[in-house]
Amino acid sequence: MAGVFIKSEMEEMMEDSSIMYPFMLIFPNKRRIYYLDNKEMRDKWVEKIKLAIGYANLHDFYDLKESLGKGKYGLVKRGVHKKSSREVAVKIVKKKELSLKDIELLKREIEVLKVCQHPNIIRFYDVFENSDYIYIVMEYLKGGDFFNYLESKNFKISEERAK
Repeated sequence: MAGVFIKSEMEEMMEDSSIMYPFMLIFPNKRRIYYLDNKEMRDKWVEKIKLAIGYANLHDFYDLKESLGKGKYGLVKRGVHKKSSREVAVKIVKKKELSLKDIELLKREIEVLKVCQHPNIIRFYDVFENSDYIYIVMEYLKGGDFFNYLESKNFKISEERAK
């Protein structure tokens, strides 16, 4: 069930005045809504499906704080891991604003970050995805972005410093 997302929906009143409890499965190219006649059963189904698809919610692990900047694909915010208090940078990408080419580039960026482990490259920690967003969790480095640093130096730095 790769690429499938699940969402609990609001209860609905039917024509015969009964109440139904829906959930939605979101596939890459379609959506399906399923109805159950009691909330507890719907919640059980949703939990079991979440386990089956490997569902994880960013907000279960991290608290998002202030914005750090904006990149080509979206907003970057500072995050704090709820258990360890480790600070991270979280890139938040709105999927609806991406072209197919952008999605491929983003997936490639994630794969490259997963493999690269070097002291001079930002460390990749995790990725979360739901039907609307992709969240890329990376090492947080204080001091701002590289462009602002270069700008503050009038785009002139020594070769030694550049290394």
